[in-house]
Amino acid sequence: MKDWSEELGAALDSGDPEYMKAMMARVPPDILQQATVWVEQLAQASLKEDRLQDALVSFDHLIALSPDNLDARLERTRICLRLEAPAEALAEAVRFAALAPERVEGFLLEGEARERLGENKPALIAYRKALDRAPGDADLTQRIQQLETRLRKDSILKQTLDPDTAVESVTEVMPRPEARFDPAMLDDPSLPEATAPFRVEGLGQHLSRYGNQQSPRQCIARLEDPEWLKAWDSALSALAGDSVLFCGSELGVFGLRALHHGAAQVLCAESYALDARITAGMVQKHFLLPWQERHGADLKDRTPEERRASFEAFVQGIDIEGPDGNQRDEGGYDVLVFPRIDHSLLGTGIVKAIRRHQASAAGKPTRVLPARATLFAMAIQWQYPSADVPLPELDRLRWSLYPQALELDATFWNALTTPIQVGEIDFVDFKEQHLQVELPVVRAGQVDAIVYWFDLDLGVARLGNAPGSELQCIKPAVQYTDPIDVQPMQSLPVRIRIDETRLYVQAQPAPKELHARNVPAWFIPTLGDQRRYDAYGKALIASRALHPARTALNIGAGCGLLATLAVRAGVERVVGTETQAAIRAVGRDAIKRVGLESRIALLDKDCHNLAVPEDIDERADLALFDAFDCSLIGEGILHFLAHAREHLLDAHARFLPAGARIRAMLIEYRLDRIMDIDANLLNPYRFSPSFINVDAGTLPYRALSAPFDVFDFDFSTDGPTPAGKELAIRAIAPGTAGGVLFWFDLRMDPSAWLSNAPHSGDALKWKQGLQFLPEVHVTTGMDLPLLARHDGSQLRFQWQADALPAESFSRLPRFDPRWLAASQELEQQTRDLLQHCAQNPDEFAKVSDLAMRFAIDPAAHGLDPVIAQRFAAMMLGS
Repeated sequence: MKDWSEELGAALDSGDPEYMKAMMARVPPDILQQATVWVEQLAQASLKEDRLQDALVSFDHLIALSPDNLDARLERTRICLRLEAPAEALAEAVRFAALAPERVEGFLLEGEARERLGENKPALIAYRKALDRAPGDADLTQRIQQLETRLRKDSILKQTLDPDTAVESVTEVMPRPEARFDPAMLDDPSLPEATAPFRVEGLGQHLSRYGNQQSPRQCIARLEDPEWLKAWDSALSALAGDSVLFCGSELGVFGLRALHHGAAQVLCAESYALDARITAGMVQKHFLLPWQERHGADLKDRTPEERRASFEAFVQGIDIEGPDGNQRDEGGYDVLVFPRIDHSLLGTGIVKAIRRHQASAAGKPTRVLPARATLFAMAIQWQYPSADVPLPELDRLRWSLYPQALELDATFWNALTTPIQVGEIDFVDFKEQHLQVELPVVRAGQVDAIVYWFDLDLGVARLGNAPGSELQCIKPAVQYTDPIDVQPMQSLPVRIRIDETRLYVQAQPAPKELHARNVPAWFIPTLGDQRRYDAYGKALIASRALHPARTALNIGAGCGLLATLAVRAGVERVVGTETQAAIRAVGRDAIKRVGLESRIALLDKDCHNLAVPEDIDERADLALFDAFDCSLIGEGILHFLAHAREHLLDAHARFLPAGARIRAMLIEYRLDRIMDIDANLLNPYRFSPSFINVDAGTLPYRALSAPFDVFDFDFSTDGPTPAGKELAIRAIAPGTAGGVLFWFDLRMDPSAWLSNAPHSGDALKWKQGLQFLPEVHVTTGMDLPLLARHDGSQLRFQWQADALPAESFSRLPRFDPRWLAASQELEQQTRDLLQHCAQNPDEFAKVSDLAMRFAIDPAAHGLDPVIAQRFAAMMLGS
C-alpha cells in the first residue's frame, strides 16, 4: 500500500478535485493540523491561478481543521458563487452570518446567493441587514433599490396575471406620480377625444391577452358550482330540435350538453382563442371513442385524410369558432345562449353580443338565454365584527371603479333599507333605461354602499344570486358611495342607469370625494377573524399574569387591533410597524379615537429599519405578530424575528405566538367528469407553478393521506436558515395524488393552539395553501416519498421522483406549455410598459386615465372586467 504522503502528492499533481479531496481525507488529523499554513497557501495559490475546484477542496479542509475560520468560510462562499452553485453558497453564507452576525460580508453574500436562486424577497432582507452593518454603502443601497423595484413589478405582474395566487406583501418603493380618481368618471367613462388611438389599441390588446390567459380558470370556477350547472343544464334541456349559438360555451361543456338534450346544431363562438382551442379539444375527446366504436376495424384501412373526414362528419352537429372566425349563417340560429355573466350583470358584454347577432339576423326575433333579469337592491353599512375600535376611515377607502362582488358574509354589513325590486331587463328587446327608485330606510346608520343582485330567467329554470343564496360563482354586486346618513321612515333616492355595456347604481347624492388609493382586498377579511382575536386576547391576559410586559414590538401591526388588545391586557407601551400607508392611517385614526395614542405608536417602517432608542425607547420584552401568509413564513416573519432578536428585543423577551408548525396532507384535486363529459383536459388550466391560497372548505378535493407534520418553529430561537425534510407519507385511499394541501398551527401558549387547518372552526384570514405536484396514481397503503423545503420565506413541496416507479406518474399533461410560455411573454411586455411609465410622468398619467376608464366600462372595450380592474389598481398603486 502506498504511503498517504505519496498518494497525496499524486493527487495534488493530478489536478482532480475529487481525488485530492479523497487523499487529503487520509492525512492523519494531527499532521494535517500542523500543515494548516501549507493548506492555506495551497488554497490561495489555487485561487490565484483560477483553479476554483482545487481551491474549494483546500478551503473545505481548512474549515474542517478550524470550523471558526471565518476567512476560509468567506472564500468558500465566494468560490461557490463563481462556480454557479448558489444553493451551496447560500448555506455557507447563512453559517457565516450566524458565526459573525456583526460582519457585513455574510449578509451581502447571502443576498447575492438568494438573488441567483430567484429568491428576491429574502435577498432584499439580507441586503438590508448588510446595509445595517455598513450604513451609507452606495453599492448596497443601489442593489436594494433595484431589487425593491423588481419585487414591486413582480408582485403587480403576479396579481394581474394570476388573481388566485397567494398575495405577497411588497413594500412600495418606486417613486411614481400619483394617479387620482374622480368619481365623476363613473357618470361618463367614455374616452376623451384627445385620447390617442394607438394607446387605446395597444393597451386594449395587452389586457385582452391577459383575459385570454385567465378565461379558462374563470370558466372552470363556474363549472365547479353545482347550482350553476344544475340551473343551466335544466335550461339546455329545453333546446331539443333547436339550432343554438353559444356566445361562450363554458369550454364546450354547455354545447355538448345541448347536443345531449337534443339540439339540432350547435355553434360554440368563443371570445378568446385559448377557450376555442380547449373547446375543440373537449369536443374531439368527447366524440373520439364513440366514433372509434362505430367504425371499428374499418379505420385502420383508411388514409389519415379519410379518417379526418370521417370524424368531421361524425361531429358535424357542433362547430367551434374563435374570436377571428366568421360565424356561419349566424342568422339561422334559433337560440342565443350567453352564460359568461358576472356579478355586475352587463359588464361582460351580453347585450353587445345579442345586438350583434340580431343585426346579422336582419332583425329576426331570437330566443335568448337568459331571456331577462329582474333587479333588486338595498343600502348597507359596513361593519367589522372583530374590531372593538371604530374604523370610520376604513369605510372611505372601500371605493372601486367597477362594482365589487360581495364575497363577505352578513357579519360584515348591516342592511339599512328594505330589499326591493328596482327594475327588469329584457335581453331580447333591450332598451337603455334611467330609473329613479326610493329605498325605504328601516335602520339608522351611514350608507356606505348599494348592494344589487338579480334573478335570471333561463326559460324552464331560474338562477339568482341574492345575498345568502347557494350560488357560489356569482355573488351580489356592491357599488360604493360616499357616506350618507339615514334615519328610519326616510327613503334613500337611487339612480339606476342601464346601458348596453354597464349597469350603474348610484345613491343620491352622488359620490364626489377624490381618491388616490384604496384598501387592499385581502385586508378586510382579517377584521372578521373573531377566533384569532379571541386567541390572542386570552394569550395576552395569560402572559400578563406570569410576566407583565413593559414594551411590545408589534410586527406588521395593520390598523392596530392587536396593539390595542395588548394595551388593554396591561402592556405599558406598544410600537407597531406598518408599511401600508392606507392601513396605517386607519389605525392611527382608530387609536386616537379610543384615546391610546400615548401608548401605541404605528411607524411607517418595517422592523429592519427600527433602531433603539431612535424609534423604540428600549428593547422590547414582548414580540407580538400575526404577519403570516397561508404558508406561515411567506411574509418573512423568520427574517423579521431574527433581526428583532438581535437589535430590538431583550434577551428574555417573550413571543406571541411562541411557535408554530406547518402541517399538510396529500390530496386528489382534479376534474374527471362534468355530467357525462370527460373533463380531464381542463386540469392543466388549474395548475400554478407556485402554491395558491385556497379555502379548503369550498375546494372539491379528496384526502389521500392523514395530516402530517412538516416543519416546526420556535420563534424565540429559529431563524431563516434553509431546511429540507424527506417524508414518507402513507396513502389512506386510492386515487391520483396531485397536490399538497397545507396549513399551520400557532402555539399561543404551552397548552393553547390556533389552527387554520381545514374544518378547524370559523375560517381564519390565512385560509390554506395548495402546492400542485405531478400527478401520481396511488393505492391504499402505498408510501409516497415527498420532499419539503423552505429557504426561510418560501415553502415548497416536490416528489422524490427517483423513489417513485415511473409507471405511477400520470401520462396526462399537468400544464399547458403554450399557456405558460404566453404568460412569460406577457410578463416581459408588462415590465416594458411599467418601465416606460415609471420614466415618463406624462405617459403615466395618460395610461392611468385610460386604465381607469377601461376598468369602469370593460365591456365597451371588449375586456375582461377582472383584468381591467387589476391593471387600473396597479396604476393607482392599490
